[in-house]
Amino acid sequence: MHLHYFTLSRQSDFLHPLLSGSVITDSYTQRKNEWVIALSRTGQEAGVLQLCCDGQFPYILHLDHSRRGDNSTGVMEELVGWEIAGIGILPGERIIEITFRGREERLLLQFFTARSNFFLIDGAGDVINAFKNARAHIGKGYQLAERRLPDPFEMPPGNFTAVLQSASGDTIGKALKGFQYLSKPLIRELCFRCELAPETPVSALSGAQIALLADTCRVLRAEAETLPPRIYLRNSVPERFAPVLLDHLQGYEAEAFNDINSALRRFCFYMLKHRGVGQKQAQYRAVLERKIQSLQHALSQLQQRRHDPEKRERYQRIGELIISQPHLLEGSAAEIELTDYFDPEMPRIRVAVEPQKNAVENAEIYFQKARRYDDNARQYEQRRADLQGQLRELQPLLETLRESDSPKALEKIEQILKAKHLLGYQAEEAETYRLPYKVYPFKGYDIWVGRSARDNDTLTFKHAGKEDFWLHVQGYSGSHVVIRNPQRRENLPPEVLNHAARLAVSFSAAKHASYVPVIYTKVKYVRKPRKSPPGAVLPSREKTIFA
Repeated sequence: MHLHYFTLSRQSDFLHPLLSGSVITDSYTQRKNEWVIALSRTGQEAGVLQLCCDGQFPYILHLDHSRRGDNSTGVMEELVGWEIAGIGILPGERIIEITFRGREERLLLQFFTARSNFFLIDGAGDVINAFKNARAHIGKGYQLAERRLPDPFEMPPGNFTAVLQSASGDTIGKALKGFQYLSKPLIRELCFRCELAPETPVSALSGAQIALLADTCRVLRAEAETLPPRIYLRNSVPERFAPVLLDHLQGYEAEAFNDINSALRRFCFYMLKHRGVGQKQAQYRAVLERKIQSLQHALSQLQQRRHDPEKRERYQRIGELIISQPHLLEGSAAEIELTDYFDPEMPRIRVAVEPQKNAVENAEIYFQKARRYDDNARQYEQRRADLQGQLRELQPLLETLRESDSPKALEKIEQILKAKHLLGYQAEEAETYRLPYKVYPFKGYDIWVGRSARDNDTLTFKHAGKEDFWLHVQGYSGSHVVIRNPQRRENLPPEVLNHAARLAVSFSAAKHASYVPVIYTKVKYVRKPRKSPPGAVLPSREKTIFA
């Protein structure tokens, strides 16, 4: 019930004396879906209003302080300097309104789970700005839903009875959904207190039972306004929030709080941090186990196809023997018999030749086979090293998943799996997410090239590792280029660095120039200046190569 009307109403009442008369001094975001509004009163800091429009756990909280980080971005900065006149909830709506002294504009904070959003509205009711999807909303009128259900807490008992009996063909649980504010937890609590099963038909209720339901509704409303809010825990883990007593929750511990703000902060922060931990663990473990099994199978198959080094020596020897005995190719035979001078017993060996070619040309055929064997052997070793490297990287992740349920460790593993394309993006991310870089493998290294200026920021500051190498053409606009460095090497092979530099030039305004300086450094030495345009960064400890 963290998003119930009762909860939001009580929270707005709690916030009103804290916010009224305070002045907005800063407005920014530094985490996904989170908005921080810094406040002051009579020149002194007055804490911050922290808002979140997460699809599952949106919230509005007052915190004592919040430090703005280097990765923050300004949000609705036109609000800076405005004085808050008051805050309250719109009647019957899960929408909190903030008004400003001497201004017609107002903030409407909409808490509709997946459609949660925050709007700046002008005096005519049109959207001036929005926290999410601003382009889709700006200039349009803000419309409230017209459908309004009957209020069970305000109507006389006779009206309650009439509305309930109008759904005589339904069960109690379904009929009570026809009243405003009666969510599933409240319906279950009503039925529990009245000793009725939600599956009971309305037609089976007596007049006394209906009257008891109406009286219990009013008791719940009074509790929502006066009782300490509670978090219900199972095995010390928070699972439910409620501004009323939920006696039907058997087997739960109840933790009461002095104020609604503290309770919401504890519940929402915990749930955002730990939500779906068990499900994610199982999902990521299955992904890793499948990939590790696939790598082990590929390594086993590769070892079965291992090249015999004696074949390379045999091809090389035949080529040299053909050159040493050119007279044997004077005829038109497709096969000749060579004397093997490399063997002390000098046996005769038969080899295939192309009669239209001379001795040197036929020898070159066998030399090419020997060289091809060398190439295949190198590819074999490179492939084997790559498979073993992936196993060395993924197996510790699997052990971490088995031993730890830390959200921080889980988040790190999630990012690694996504970067390796082993894990897809969630539905919420899928609408707005696309891979912000192209991948160019080269000699066992993955080189990432940003797609656009905004993607450059995402690539460098969200996807690249701190020990990866970062490149950019000097003096020209262009893509950020990142060389992945999971082994945390201090130096890269020159040919890899040069190849990445050529990519940086190819994806820049200098692509037609003949000799271009390219700077490179580690990602940890690249920072984003505050309020700088997309793609603009400040590297340090950089070196220069020419491509």
